[in-house]
Amino acid sequence: MSDSRIQPRPTLLPLVWIALSIGCLALDYALGPFIQFPIVYLVPVSLAAWNSGRKPGLALAVILPLCRLYFITLWDPPWTFLESAVNAAIRITVLASFAWLVDRTATQTKRLSSEVLLLTGMLPVCARCRKIRRAGDWHPLETYVLQNPGEFKHELCPECAEISAEIFNRR
Repeated sequence: MSDSRIQPRPTLLPLVWIALSIGCLALDYALGPFIQFPIVYLVPVSLAAWNSGRKPGLALAVILPLCRLYFITLWDPPWTFLESAVNAAIRITVLASFAWLVDRTATQTKRLSSEVLLLTGMLPVCARCRKIRRAGDWHPLETYVLQNPGEFKHELCPECAEISAEIFNRR
């Protein structure tokens, strides 16, 4: 099934994940170099990937750890810049992988929900008399179509199956 039937993602939510990113960075800066909560970065990265797509999620996965690396230059911690750079590279790798997985899950979820909507819209229709089966009962096509538009598939109702079996047995 093609991606053309997947609905576009909402555009209002970038303000939410951008605000959360700024909030996470402000909290990270305020706590200093010794208290680290890199798991907090998962929230804006996952929101960006789920609602806006892979590119914004990956962008945040790179930007947030690099901002943390910049903060290290302002704090003057007891460890080296190289150790902080390696730590930032690990965070970028983990967050980028997470953003990719969240985007992939969002895309599959939207695709599956569109397929479910398509399948729930299909109706069994008798191939001979065109009655529609609904909740175990067979109703005339004209009555049903006036009340419920949808897509159809062909089946035989029990009466037509008997008639068709009799005709087939006569041959």
